[in-house]
Formats: sequence, C-alpha cells, structure tokens
Amino acid sequence: MSDQFTFTVTNQTDLAITELWVSVDEDEWLPFTLSEEGIPSGETATIVWAEYTNDSPCEWYISAVFDDESESESALFNFCEEPDLTIG
Repeated sequence: MSDQFTFTVTNQTDLAITELWVSVDEDEWLPFTLSEEGIPSGETATIVWAEYTNDSPCEWYISAVFDDESESESALFNFCEEPDLTIG
C-alpha cells in the first residue's frame, strides 16, 4: 500500500466549492477531483494528493472555484505544517 497524503478543506463560505486547484508557481495549475456536490457550505472534505506529488515541495498555492463560478484569491499554504485548510 502506498503512502497517501491527505489534507482537509473546510468551506466557510456561503457557496459550495466546485473546483479546487493547486500550483507550485502560480503558472501551471492542477485540479483536484471533488465529488459531484463539491464541498458544500459549512462542510469539511478530505482531499487526497496524487501519488506523483509525493516528492513535491510543501508549499503550494491553492484556489477554489464556487458554484456561481467565482474564484477565490490564490493563497500559499504549507501543507506539511498545516494540512487542514479553511476557505472563507
């Protein structure tokens, strides 16, 4: 069994999060696969990193897209130190 790295995202906005994107450099963005309902308002979801990211740096930019198609500002997180994120 491979080591799977996870983190949680708590949605404290009034809208569901429908997409979650990460980037090391804010140039190339990679999507996470979310369930069909995304992350509903007030809910927390556990997100699994793809195995190919295991040797990646700890710091990634993250951005959320909401069900009204608005986007959050990208923010830099250190996932090694803080694996529980709150958006909102």
